[in-house]
Amino acid sequence: MGLDDDQRHAIEELFRDMLYPLSAYANNALHNYSLAEDAVQETFRIACTKAYILLSSPNRKGWLLITLKNVIKNIIRSRTYLNSIVVSSVDFNENIISVGEDRLDVDFLYSDLIDVAEYKLLKRIALDKYSVLEAAQELGISVEACKKRIQRAKKSLKNQLKDKLE
Repeated sequence: MGLDDDQRHAIEELFRDMLYPLSAYANNALHNYSLAEDAVQETFRIACTKAYILLSSPNRKGWLLITLKNVIKNIIRSRTYLNSIVVSSVDFNENIISVGEDRLDVDFLYSDLIDVAEYKLLKRIALDKYSVLEAAQELGISVEACKKRIQRAKKSLKNQLKDKLE
């Protein structure tokens, strides 16, 4: 269900008023501009899907801040979980693995699912921990263009994985 003109106008006004304060708050909480930007975008995505609730709130800015705080908690929780997986895999005693057992080869598993350039970009961001700025500089493109490429690559990989699992 789309937004009507009044809802769209009200949310656009909130976006203009709150973009900087929400971005600053998210950046302070996450210590990562790219993650902060994602958190604010997710907050406004939620605002659009729950426009009726937001716009009936007596404190719309407070509603957005509480939603952002919840988004940030989810991001931190998710990153903590992923970091624990990485740490446990680093701490894993390789002597336990029997000789002849295969190691997980990410390139072998995923590189043929999407375009090679998309795969390399996702690998840079996800595994090599490049920032979007670093990846954009490496590719010689703008940060916004790099973000769009990452977004398309993620979507493409997700769709391919979904198709493979079905």
